[in-house]
Amino acid sequence: MNHNSAPAADPGSQEDAAHLVLDCFLFAIQAFAECVEAACPPVGVQFYDQLVRIRRRLAYNSSKTTLDETRDALENTLTAYAEQAHRYVEVRTEDRNGMLDLLNAMEEVAFEKAIELEAPIGEIRKRLTAGQQLATVDPLTGLANRREIERQVILRIGAGKQFCVLFFDIDDFGIFNESLGRESGDQVLKQFAARLNTQIRARDVASRWLADEFIVILECDMENARRRSVQMSQFLRGPYVVEEDGREAKIEIRVSAAAAECLPGDSPRQLWMRLEEDFHRQNAPAAVA
Repeated sequence: MNHNSAPAADPGSQEDAAHLVLDCFLFAIQAFAECVEAACPPVGVQFYDQLVRIRRRLAYNSSKTTLDETRDALENTLTAYAEQAHRYVEVRTEDRNGMLDLLNAMEEVAFEKAIELEAPIGEIRKRLTAGQQLATVDPLTGLANRREIERQVILRIGAGKQFCVLFFDIDDFGIFNESLGRESGDQVLKQFAARLNTQIRARDVASRWLADEFIVILECDMENARRRSVQMSQFLRGPYVVEEDGREAKIEIRVSAAAAECLPGDSPRQLWMRLEEDFHRQNAPAAVA
């Protein structure tokens, strides 16, 4: 078992998401500028120019310092606009029809801009959701990945929860890959993961640890963990059917297992070491008389 940390998330996807967020922010500033001008033209013209300059500066330089300055400038500009627009409206209160026209124009512009912003904001949400899923889910099996199971262990240790970890390894998986091909091996992994997922409760977590190794977190004591390990091993082993060149092939799968309980004061590393020790103890070759 390799206990090195999982690789960091793809920096390219993070950079794409950052650019998308910046584009949406710039679009919003432009929308604000057009909205203040259209809603109250006598007051909004000068503020339109100010907002356009703010947007232009941020588009040219999107450093953290510029972002902070942009936030303050937007707040000051919109506050000043609100005060002047309010005074203008007060003057126009004598002309009821004129004020109603102004309010209707503001509502119409705001509605139009909200519709324009809906698509880019929805795209941002979609991209962020997809990025989060990629960071926590194994793409082949659909189970949690190694990064996520390590995070779940840390969360439970921090919360002081009682839990155990189970380890399952498909015996001689490399032989299947060599003899039947990687595609058949992937079919076995998917079926194995599907079986494993049916054996856990909602509060437990199943994950793919490495190629043919799987980890399960069970919130229970060691006695129940041992019992569940035996039951799950029996369910996971046995015949698996895969397609090979348009024909079905039956593969007999054997499983090696181990279990360890997280004890008070344990670090994640101590827990993983105890699990590895139990694996070697449970699966050591029998001594020859």
